[in-house]
Amino acid sequence: MTQKINISIPQPCHENWEAMTAMDKGKFCASCQKKVFDFTNSSDREIISAFDKNQNLCGRFLDTQLNRDLVKPKEKTTLWLATTTALISLVGLNEATAQEPVKTEQTERHVLLGKPAPPKPQEIEVSGVVLDDQNIPLPGANISVKGKSIFAQTDFDGKYTIKANKDDILVISYTGFKSLEINIINENVINSKLEIDSTINAMTVGMIITPKKRTFLGRLFHKSKYRYD
Repeated sequence: MTQKINISIPQPCHENWEAMTAMDKGKFCASCQKKVFDFTNSSDREIISAFDKNQNLCGRFLDTQLNRDLVKPKEKTTLWLATTTALISLVGLNEATAQEPVKTEQTERHVLLGKPAPPKPQEIEVSGVVLDDQNIPLPGANISVKGKSIFAQTDFDGKYTIKANKDDILVISYTGFKSLEINIINENVINSKLEIDSTINAMTVGMIITPKKRTFLGRLFHKSKYRYD
């Protein structure tokens, strides 16, 4: 039975390979303080064996080694290997006497530096209730995920439901209240209480209020009210 892995590098490392310190089977990266293995001359079997021992290692790869299944075939018996080697040698000897060796040309290889792509974050559904400082539900409060186009609003009872990922930041806001930011860890239920924004209240008090213009009858009534005989 064969064993397979697939290596992809969504964000290649930009550290200078030539500037790294040489080590056995690779180099040491001073930036991330890790050993970077050189797999450019390694077989699929060698790469898979290395990742079986350490899933978190960094490596230098050829582009032909990425984004495909690396296959580790089943071990063959000693007898099978000996027979196969003898047949290959015999065929090679016959071909060498029949024709000249074919010249091969090695093309430039594109080398990437990196490690297997991390798993995608799992989406979770978060729900809860938004209250004011008197524990009264706030209908129409805005719920959003910071940095993303994901929005929701609370219903008449102040309840909401929104989808987000772990480590996202939930932003809860309501007119006249201070906004609240909550880091989503593993919670599926997040209830929150908003505080009144005293800055907005102070600005409201300082506003200029224009008196209502009186009608003709109103002006007559106003004059007669303060008239003394």
